[in-house]
Amino acid sequence: MLTLLQTAASPFARKVRMVAIERGVPLALEEAKVDPADRNTALGAFNPLAKIPVLLTSKGAIYDSRVICRYIDAKGEGPGLYAGPDPWGILRLEALADGIMDAAVVARYELAIRPGDLVWQDWVAAQFARIEAALDGLEAGTEDLRTLHMGTIGLAAALEYLDFRHPKLRWREWRPGLAKWLEREVATNRMQSTKYPAF
Repeated sequence: MLTLLQTAASPFARKVRMVAIERGVPLALEEAKVDPADRNTALGAFNPLAKIPVLLTSKGAIYDSRVICRYIDAKGEGPGLYAGPDPWGILRLEALADGIMDAAVVARYELAIRPGDLVWQDWVAAQFARIEAALDGLEAGTEDLRTLHMGTIGLAAALEYLDFRHPKLRWREWRPGLAKWLEREVATNRMQSTKYPAF
């Protein structure tokens, strides 16, 4: 059995769980404490960066989320989530989704963990600007999201993370095509079974 060290609130870990469901690969889940200002040395024994997610296998630990997704995808039967007529397009969308997650997590740390009088507002605004630019580009090409693959799985996890941690962005109001696409995704088993926690 593969074990995923994760937090339920991580969009990167959620992406991995969604891939495992879609590819029929069972995972045991283990919550790992993560604090950007307090290195988890126990987690660091598996990943020197002490970051999640980490996949524990019989042959050792695998990280980061993109590598883990590749590993799990290869364990499934039939065509994988990286297969298709435009593999570079899949990888590009996967990278863009991860970029949205990166910016959203950084902004979350800055706003929720740093003392209020020390919050770097220009830094937060720069992260949100990256997210907004990515979403605008995606809104212009929602027809490219019709096929299930690694890129669309990552994007779904990223968009719901924005709802979860940054509702004030109200990204759906200006991107109806992307919002409608996500509504269909949310109804799938892979998303219903991996919801972010209610806090």
